[in-house]
Amino acid sequence: MSRKDTGRRYGSLYGRTRTKDFSELVDCMYRVLTRSVNHVTVPTGTEFALVHNGEQNIVVKVLGLTDEFLFNGEMYTCEAQELYDSVEEFFEAFNWTHPDDGLDRRFIFSVHLLDEAQQAEREHPSGVFLSSASAAS
Repeated sequence: MSRKDTGRRYGSLYGRTRTKDFSELVDCMYRVLTRSVNHVTVPTGTEFALVHNGEQNIVVKVLGLTDEFLFNGEMYTCEAQELYDSVEEFFEAFNWTHPDDGLDRRFIFSVHLLDEAQQAEREHPSGVFLSSASAAS
């Protein structure tokens, strides 16, 4: 069955990475991510941690952000929302989706912009980490 026949919608970078296994894909996405997040300016000192379970789940942690950058009261600032949206768009470029089946995806991910308290709570090193399924969700 060709890609066209599946009903799936493929992200713009899927074709370049379609032969990679999941761990190779996560490593590749991390290398590209640390160079640029689309066209949004990433604040100086921002780092990323990708925690995956080796199968389909990725937790994206955005580190090094200040509360001043993140919040305007209890809401994200425009800049923080722009960064969040840009990181989501970045990962979707490597993914596939299916308009009739929300679970038919190449991988499932979640983005977490960590505030100062979350970062102080425990060490969050940057890089790519393999974890159990329960820790990655």
